[in-house]
Amino acid sequence: MPRVVPEYKAQARTRIVDAARVVFHRKGFRRATMDDIATEIGVSKGALYLYYPTKANLLAAIQARSREDVLRKWEELLNAGDVAEGMANSLDQVFSGQVDPAVFHELVAESASDPDIRKALWEDRRDDAKLLRRFLQQLEKRGRIPKVRDPATVTQIMLKLFEGTVLQMMLQGHEAEARKNLVRELRFVLGL
Repeated sequence: MPRVVPEYKAQARTRIVDAARVVFHRKGFRRATMDDIATEIGVSKGALYLYYPTKANLLAAIQARSREDVLRKWEELLNAGDVAEGMANSLDQVFSGQVDPAVFHELVAESASDPDIRKALWEDRRDDAKLLRRFLQQLEKRGRIPKVRDPATVTQIMLKLFEGTVLQMMLQGHEAEARKNLVRELRFVLGL
């Protein structure tokens, strides 16, 4: 039997995560099945399970990819640009409608009765906090923001600002206003 090369595994994981994003957006997390995701990319459900044994595993992979995308956007802010605007830009997929925030809120509700989802969301939040805290330290070192007196608290406040902005957009729409408020609030928290 031929060996599967690592590049193929990485490509397969990417295709699966991309398909899961599409299916979760279209059907919602609860209604989406592993069969739906397998059908989306044209593989058997068994092949899908080789890479991701549960939907919660897929959720974690999607969140990790999103985190990487955000970090790539933020890297540019280490040297130039408006830090608050740039950080607000990380929600562009939500502002533009490419990502449905209702899926996240469905997951939060589902986590009350599903320990796997609760664990995946908790680990995602923890990883987001670590990434944000490291990023704030890098901004400080480069003189892009003033010294953060309490990085752990500032990190938690910023995460809540991002989450609150997404919730505000879901409930009220008004993307331009939500974005403007987020930038103003980030400037305040960061002392800019």
